[in-house]
Amino acid sequence: MKPLRCPDPAHAAEAVALKANNDRVFECPSMHKYWRREAEGKIHLVNLITQEVFQAEDLPGDAAAGQAERPRLNFMVDVPRLAGNLDFNALSLTPPQWKVIARVDGKANLEEVRLLSGLSSTEAESVINELIGAGLVEVRRRGGR
Repeated sequence: MKPLRCPDPAHAAEAVALKANNDRVFECPSMHKYWRREAEGKIHLVNLITQEVFQAEDLPGDAAAGQAERPRLNFMVDVPRLAGNLDFNALSLTPPQWKVIARVDGKANLEEVRLLSGLSSTEAESVINELIGAGLVEVRRRGGR
């Protein structure tokens, strides 16, 4: 199945991918949650909070390719470390990003960082992907690459 675009009006200007939590529930990095429903051969997304119904749209080719490039994180094996020399005084991060980056020591795996930061697994994965995308954190497999 191709990645689906988040139908929330807040994402109208950009293509934001939905991540499948299971075969029926999808969520975007901004925590918009949808239930997948099929009717008359068409896929619809129902907002779990407002019950608003949207017709599902595939991500455009460029956005879908960018999503497919990054391998899924393995929280029990992957070890994050800070990338290069970071000037913490010059960084402008959100509170969840600070919670994660403050726990990154190059030894603890992602699950340990997540637990110490007090974030849910979904929120931690989103924040770590943001930090990786910003070039602030690198992730390596424990005992490998």
